[in-house]
Amino acid sequence: MRDLSAITVLPILESLDLIRQKGCSVARFGDGEIELIQGNSIAYQAYDPELAQGLEAILKTPSSEEFLVCLPDVFHDLDRYNSNARLFWKNHFEKYGDFYQETCQSPFYGSTFISRPYIDLQDKSQSATYFETIRSLWADRDILIVEGETTRSGIGNDLFANARSIERIICPSKNAFSVYEEIRDSLLEVMDQQLVLLMLGPTAKLLVRDLTEAGYQAIDLGHIDSEYEWFQMKAQHKVKLSHKHTAEHNYDEDIELVNDDTYHQQIIKKVGIEVVDELKDKVSDKDGMAPLVSIIVPVYNVRNYLKRCLDSLVQQTYSAIEILLVNDGSTDGSATICQEYAEQDARVRLFHQDNQGVSAARNLALDQSKGDYITFVDSDDFVDGRYIEELVADALREKVDIAATNFTSFNEERQSFIFYHHAENEFEKRYSVQEWINLEGDMKNNMHLAFTFSHLKLFKRHLFEGIRYPVGRLREDDATIYKLYLRANAIYFRNQGPYFYSQRAEGLSRTVMLDDIEGMIRNAEERLALLTALGYDTGAQVTSYIARLKKCQADALQAGQINLYERLSLKLDLIDQHSRL
Repeated sequence: MRDLSAITVLPILESLDLIRQKGCSVARFGDGEIELIQGNSIAYQAYDPELAQGLEAILKTPSSEEFLVCLPDVFHDLDRYNSNARLFWKNHFEKYGDFYQETCQSPFYGSTFISRPYIDLQDKSQSATYFETIRSLWADRDILIVEGETTRSGIGNDLFANARSIERIICPSKNAFSVYEEIRDSLLEVMDQQLVLLMLGPTAKLLVRDLTEAGYQAIDLGHIDSEYEWFQMKAQHKVKLSHKHTAEHNYDEDIELVNDDTYHQQIIKKVGIEVVDELKDKVSDKDGMAPLVSIIVPVYNVRNYLKRCLDSLVQQTYSAIEILLVNDGSTDGSATICQEYAEQDARVRLFHQDNQGVSAARNLALDQSKGDYITFVDSDDFVDGRYIEELVADALREKVDIAATNFTSFNEERQSFIFYHHAENEFEKRYSVQEWINLEGDMKNNMHLAFTFSHLKLFKRHLFEGIRYPVGRLREDDATIYKLYLRANAIYFRNQGPYFYSQRAEGLSRTVMLDDIEGMIRNAEERLALLTALGYDTGAQVTSYIARLKKCQADALQAGQINLYERLSLKLDLIDQHSRL
């Protein structure tokens, strides 16, 4: 490990005494904040350049009696910690030791471990004293807790039982910085003389800075609740809590939130989670939790566009997502990019397969997905930051199995938007299945494409039971998506363009192939047969089918596929003869 002995970190008790005596605010830095400063995402916060710059500025701020900047107390005597912690910090300093030496120039720092005083310690005999001293900070004081919606600090234990009063502001558990200004403004609106305790990851550091500048005391306490739970159960290793978020268990799986009336009465405001909170009672299988969305992204040789796509996904305002990347045998370095994102963000799950095509890639991801909802994004496309949030909101509010939207075309060569939406053509509507399938051939607003594409939509998971994409067959969307429509109760559509569809030369130019033309006709005929058997009005589909026959007839002739041209011509002749009877 590099020699970092010049960095002075006060022990836990000295740090707590300084906070208690001087009433200073506290911003704690751990490995996650360093990763963000270095340009990496972490499990519960996507990289954001503004956040990273703010964190680095705070880290460079000298500690004072008003504002205490804290670092992990691991620069000296690592033997105090267990073997796992020692190995972790040694590896961390091998990677970032130079950064600490260059950046951490304050005469002293407080200890980040004021909120981690138990589980990693080799000798835990002092932990009771640590917690007693920590709890004295808010003894007989009014406190305002700012935390994520699954954090629930103090629920089920007596961590804050000695406070005079408790109020809470609830924020997103992940990517809280996406609503930073709203959180900060909400705090300043309700502040009186309370002590503010923040359990909100990296975002808490910037909030502490702003609250201190406004004249308030704010303490960033991070994972204090998990530590206290482990302390009370005398745990010797990190035990996952079943009823709330657990430190280092960032995916928040299998949590059964307890309906605690006292907790709900303490909440004075919710920021950034209204979409899910207002509708949580309508989500039957998550006991009030935000529904998990599986975002499926097949990847094949898109190195020049892949980071743009993935950045747009990890930075979504809706945080309850898993991103399933399927590397379909890429040979251009795309697989390495996928690995980088999977290492930086726990929500990213990566699978590799030999090149089998987009259908096989999607099918693999569907089989591995855990979401309540499924959506697809092509790896050269990208989406608006609120894309998933708005689809989920529409699906829950309207009680539909499919929420859909439209796209904006982005020309890569010109670096400009070709087809886009504006206020005059925006609308939203709930469609019955019959009304929706009638849009198959509607060219207005590119509705025929919005109908056919797998992306642009949020599907309830149950729609895919028994349905997968045909492997080795062209126009897989056209052969599959309509079956999901026929299972849905309704489709809610918003004619906007939050999905950015990449137009590039290699994607636009293709030779007309026999299998492609045959596939277009076969898909249309299969769809017509099934709709007829199910008793749907197929008038619009017949019109679309005839238009497709004519287009394919012209394509076949241009491609020199004379046998196919003659077969299509025969079908058109029969239709024409029948229409004249």
